[in-house]
Amino acid sequence: RSGSVAQNWHEIFDFVKQLADRFVSPKMRLSFIVFSTQAHIIMPLTGDREKIKKGLKDLEEVIPAGDTYIHEGLKQANVQIAKQGATRFSSIIIALTDGKLDGRVPLYAESEAKKSRELGARVYCVGVLDFVQEQLEKIADTKEQVFPVTGGFQALKGIINSILKQSCTEILYLEPSSVCVGEEFQVVLRGSGLTLAGNTDGITCTYQVNGTTLHQKPKTVESDFLLCPAPILYKSGQ
Repeated sequence: RSGSVAQNWHEIFDFVKQLADRFVSPKMRLSFIVFSTQAHIIMPLTGDREKIKKGLKDLEEVIPAGDTYIHEGLKQANVQIAKQGATRFSSIIIALTDGKLDGRVPLYAESEAKKSRELGARVYCVGVLDFVQEQLEKIADTKEQVFPVTGGFQALKGIINSILKQSCTEILYLEPSSVCVGEEFQVVLRGSGLTLAGNTDGITCTYQVNGTTLHQKPKTVESDFLLCPAPILYKSGQ
């Protein structure tokens, strides 16, 4: 929320709105946090699309000013993640800054980002204009999770697809499409981002058979491939 942010708030808002519009899962919950010398939660974590619309409207009306205390924003995100159940959910933090982090702010931010990861969250950073790449690389999970926008605020929209590709799990197709009654088989899921959550121990293959829910641990988990053992089916239509 520094001076350059104030002059380009419309571009930043459009960037956030497009991201929010693209995260369309019915179970997806969003929160909007702005930070300067302190952090302020514009919209607490919610999956209610009407509340998200209102949150976007409130965000659009923000008047940016102040310092770049990114750690305060991360701290507020961590508080919400912890309250909502932490590791029971996959969380993503996308932090945007436009300048160099001064004094001890980088160390504070690294500490808060470490707490985020301990809560099961993935941390991404977006840097615009006068940011320091090395500072953001120490805050984000990996160098690949830092998105530099060297073309100014107007170029923010150009990284939306890159962020979505890195942060979302996508199932492209499932095999087999049909199975034989009474025979053992395995289910193969192919897609992208299947290991994004980091802890693959939490991945479960779930089946609905005759109204009963069955859970199986996958045999193989890779970023683009999931191999699941399946229950034997004894009649057509199960």
